[in-house]
Amino acid sequence: MLVRRWLDAAGITDPVLRHCYTVCSRVLANNDGGIIRWQMSWLASRALPAAARPHMMASDAHASRADAYADSGPVEDRQRRLAAFAEATIAAFAVGSSHDPVLHALVHTYQTFGMPLSRIQDMFTAMQRDVDFRDFATFEELSQWAEQLNTFGWASLLRTTTATELVEVEPLVRQLSVLCQVTDVLCDLSEDLDDGRLYLPLEDLDRFEVAPADLKAKQWTPAMSDLIAFEAARVTDRLPALAAELEHSPVSPFTHAVGEHLRLLVAAAVDAGQDVLHRPVKPPTRPFLNLWRPVMRAVIPC
Repeated sequence: MLVRRWLDAAGITDPVLRHCYTVCSRVLANNDGGIIRWQMSWLASRALPAAARPHMMASDAHASRADAYADSGPVEDRQRRLAAFAEATIAAFAVGSSHDPVLHALVHTYQTFGMPLSRIQDMFTAMQRDVDFRDFATFEELSQWAEQLNTFGWASLLRTTTATELVEVEPLVRQLSVLCQVTDVLCDLSEDLDDGRLYLPLEDLDRFEVAPADLKAKQWTPAMSDLIAFEAARVTDRLPALAAELEHSPVSPFTHAVGEHLRLLVAAAVDAGQDVLHRPVKPPTRPFLNLWRPVMRAVIPC
């Protein structure tokens, strides 16, 4: 029922498109992925204007599918599955439609807002690096990868909620996307290590004399506590200035909620201590609902 209201608000009346966008909503509802991307995606979607929600569902459902191909299933099949999905995505844009409901909705969203295909291509490039994983030598290298991976979603959010590119705030939103990824790295550290991936920059490990082999073997050392605190501070130290710079932009209430969301998560990662190596950081949902509720109320009744 709610999805129908959002489709009505967006002026999407074609029965095929309405079905495709509804499939996107189901993809997201059934997603059990990373703590940052998909928990925040669900909460944030309820804080957007109703007319923007179907389009963000298409963007997020597509990213969710791509992420699943890059991160789950037999390792030897990931490259093939991701490449096939990337090819199907490019083909859908080439002809302007697809028999795949998620791709058909995504093409419609991008055509509606005149969004460049390069955003999606950047995301696939970043995900390919995940499949062919190699350690990140520096924080700058991690940041560049995070921007490629996440700008697809953030650019979609800016365009669909404001009907403009908001060029002046995009560099700030890129910085926010990096902070989201750093938080995701901390919260999902244990699962990534299980998958043979260490996202923390090697230069940071060197700074605190943490041996990569110890971290990859999940052998906790006292220095790791300082390392985790340092990475958490990368997020919390940058958020106040970033919020101030975005204060008068159309997305200020939304980005403020994102910032508070990140604070709660990194605090939980620091508090987890050595448990951060053995299980994902998943704090209780209620505090997150409480911080998003005022933004959600601003778009009631939809």
